[in-house]
Formats: sequence, structure tokens, C-alpha cells
Amino acid sequence: MRILKNIFSQLHTFVLWLLASAIFWSWIFTMVTDTSPAKKITVYCDVPRLEDTDLAVALEADMPEGLRMVKVHSFDYVMFDMESVNKGDIFILPASDVAECEEFLAPVEGEDGVLVHAAGSGTGAAGQYIGYADEDYYLFLGSGSVHLEDGKALAVARQLMEME
Repeated sequence: MRILKNIFSQLHTFVLWLLASAIFWSWIFTMVTDTSPAKKITVYCDVPRLEDTDLAVALEADMPEGLRMVKVHSFDYVMFDMESVNKGDIFILPASDVAECEEFLAPVEGEDGVLVHAAGSGTGAAGQYIGYADEDYYLFLGSGSVHLEDGKALAVARQLMEME
């Protein structure tokens, strides 16, 4: 009984060490499984439903040479870190959000944005991975992308647009 009493009296210390350990190992895991922006394409989607891992795997199947990975995130992923959004390579946005995001968007092949889902159509680019709302959605390249010049962001964007 005395042993249990001693353990429970120090439970808060054990919980704090467990929490610190979990944060530390999460940070290590992130550092090991990520790469530099020059070796990856980051796709941000402002949609209600997103199968991010499955879409990333599908896009990695035919990546341009020199890339190591494709990361796909919803805007919820970077809610408090808008600096990382500025470095995104590809954006899929609803028409209602385009005006507020213009500062980090670049045109796609001379057009402001490419329509990837028309409202009411029920279909859109990569529709099996992306759940669009009943609104027009456009694809843009990121103005801060390191892959604007080398064309790799555009190549992955074209691949995404060709998916059903």
C-alpha cells in the first residue's frame, strides 16, 4: 500500500516527463521524415475533406526528377503558422478565399488560376482524394515557391489536374 501511495504522490512528475518525452520524440520524427523545400512539393488545399496521405502517395508515383517527396496539407494544418503557407508550391482554394490569399499566389501558365472544380458539377480534379464543397475551386502556384523557375511545381500541378 505504501508503494502505491508513493507512486500516486509523484504521478504529476511522471505525467510531465511523459509529455516532455512525447514532444521531444515528435520533433525528432518530424526532422527525420521531412526534407528541404528544394526537394519537395507542398500542396495546400482549403477543402472540407482531404485524403492528404493518399493524395501525396498518388502524386509521388510520378514525381519530377530531383524531388524526394510531396506533402499535402489542409489549411487547418498551418492555421497558426502562415509563414509556411507563403512557401507553398500549389494551392487549391475556393473562389471565396482567393482575394484574401492573393499575396502568396502566382498565375498558372498566364492565367490567374485554373478551375479544378465547378460548383454543382460533383466532380473535380483528384476528386477521389479531395472533397469539394458546392463552390468553384481554383488551382494556383505559390509565389514563394522554390519550384516556379524549374517547372516542378507546374508539373505536379498538371499531374494533379489530370487525376479523377
